[in-house]
Formats: sequence, structure tokens, C-alpha cells
Amino acid sequence: MYTLSCFADEISPRLSEELDVMQRLGVRYLSLRSLENVNVLDLSDETLKSLASTLKERGVRVSSIGSPIGKTPIEGDAGLCLNQTRRAIDIARRLDCDRIRVFSFYMKPEEYDLYRDEVIARLTQMADMAQSAGITLLHENEAGIYGEKSARCADLLKGVGHPALRAVFDASNFVAAGEKPFDESLNRVRDYVSYMHIKDSRHADGVIVPAGEGDGQLRQVLKAFADRDMFLTLEPHLAAAGKMRGFTGEKLFGVAHAALTNLLNEMNIPYT
Repeated sequence: MYTLSCFADEISPRLSEELDVMQRLGVRYLSLRSLENVNVLDLSDETLKSLASTLKERGVRVSSIGSPIGKTPIEGDAGLCLNQTRRAIDIARRLDCDRIRVFSFYMKPEEYDLYRDEVIARLTQMADMAQSAGITLLHENEAGIYGEKSARCADLLKGVGHPALRAVFDASNFVAAGEKPFDESLNRVRDYVSYMHIKDSRHADGVIVPAGEGDGQLRQVLKAFADRDMFLTLEPHLAAAGKMRGFTGEKLFGVAHAALTNLLNEMNIPYT
């Protein structure tokens, strides 16, 4: 069954406002990307302790750590991603979470073949660390990284071949990469997908829109994975979309939530 989650910082930078909106909409999980405009990896231990207490009081849990690990140039220090992975694992443990979102490093298109083995080596090391801690890494397809297009995502996931590395399926990001998510992308990565980000966009102008209103083929994608237990994490980006994060705001977040739940209800797909 699908379980709804969200990037709560799409709603507001303030935790109390995020949780109020989530409670009103009945969303009980969040992906932690930032808090009060501070990136998740930079949150202090004291802040994390307070956050864990507040989430417990409000009946909200963390579906994933929305880390930026791997959103750095491949030419950079290889040790950085390992240090970031250690910190993300510590944060996940503090918040009783077992999933961490990662990426596969920025590079120029002509460098994909040159750096393929290095990308696989780094993610293998990261996956080894995660597995030892009982954590699963979730690779997100993202513009400008090795795993932008679905064929390279599949190559990466197969090349690492590690049970602690799975895939996030982001239909909108595949649209941005020039693909048709259901017709082209899905079958290449289907066996690795264990988490989904929900946003949609149009091929023609790249505008991000509510689920079902773009070219993300989300109806077909949602049907394809409906037999799996999986988080659907709203990441609407309806007000702003940046390299490191996006923003939606309370009103538009309600629009995004309604668009997703309407799709699920129309197709009689159960969710919680």
C-alpha cells in the first residue's frame, strides 16, 4: 500500500506550520531536507533531539533523510560523500528512520564514461556503510548528475549491485531529462524502485505542475507500483524550484496534495 509523505519544508521553513498543515491533510510522514532553512546535514545534535521530541508529540515520523549527498562535482574530494554519509546515518538513527536520499555527482555530459567507475566505487562504499547501520540509500534521478537519465540510473544501480542502494522514482525529473516516465524510464529501473517523489512537469516548457497535469504519466506510474508498499513523497515545487531545494507554500501544497489524492481515488488505489 502507498503511504503519503512530504518534503515538509515545501510548506514552510517553520516546523510548527509544517506540522499543522500535515495534520490537517492527514499526512503522517515527512522527508527531512531542511529545518528553519538549515540543511539537514547541518542540524545540530541539540536541534535533532528537540525535533525528535516534537515529531513524537505530534504523531509524525520521518520517511527519509532528504540529504544532498552526491550533489557535488565528481572532481571534488571523494572523502566528502563518506563523511556526509556517516553524518546522515547518525541523523537517521536519531530520528528512527532507515532511508537516506542520495545522488550520483555532477559532471559534464561528455564525462559520463570517464567517471562511471568512480561513481560506482563511491556509491558502493556509501552503501557498505549504510548496510552496516541497517540503512537503505535511495538514489534520486536528478539533472546534471550521472544518474539523470533512466538508462544510466539502471547502469549505476546494476553496477553497484548492493542491497542497500535502491532507487527513488521521480517522474518529473525524468520529464526534465527528455524521457517519457512510464513508456521509457520505468521498465529500466522498475526492479530497484522502493520510493517515489511526486511532482509533475511539462515537456514543452519545463513548468512544474500538480500531479496528473503534466507529462509525467503519473496515472500509469502509480498503477505500475500499486502492488508495492512504498512512500509517495510530495515534492511539488509549485512556487520555486532550485538546485538544492524547492518551495510550494501552504496554499499550493494543499493543491498538490489534492491532485495526488484525487488521482489515487479515481483509480481506486488505496493509500494511507
